[in-house]
Amino acid sequence: MRIRKKYQSSSSSEINLTALLDVVFSILAFFILISSALIVPSRIGVDLPISDRDSSAESNPSDLKAEDIFIITLDPNGQMLSDGKSIAPQQLEQDIRKFLATSSRGVVVLSADNTNVSYQIVINRLAELRSIAGNRVAIATSRSS
Repeated sequence: MRIRKKYQSSSSSEINLTALLDVVFSILAFFILISSALIVPSRIGVDLPISDRDSSAESNPSDLKAEDIFIITLDPNGQMLSDGKSIAPQQLEQDIRKFLATSSRGVVVLSADNTNVSYQIVINRLAELRSIAGNRVAIATSRSS
């Protein structure tokens, strides 16, 4: 006698997961939206300089005289110019050191107002000047229109 199984498995039966996946993704989207609304966006902390009219003249560049400023301009090729003339890097370094030795409040200003000069060249020249003059280097640009 053959024992017949009460539950027989058929090869054509399968589980449809489409509805289940729809529900799971809907719940996932719900929790993503709720969690993004609960997080407060953090801001980057930037310490801006404070203007103090009673500060010393050394920290206030508006009190500088024309003889306390050594201006270097950049041409479109990235060459540094002093008084409109191209100058060799060694000669420029000597001139800057002599200027800073004679002027106790002197500042070296890199004029980068030419729009044809790339930012990378300006950054490289600024780094070169900082290696010579330290923190007595400033950058000047033109106002955008």
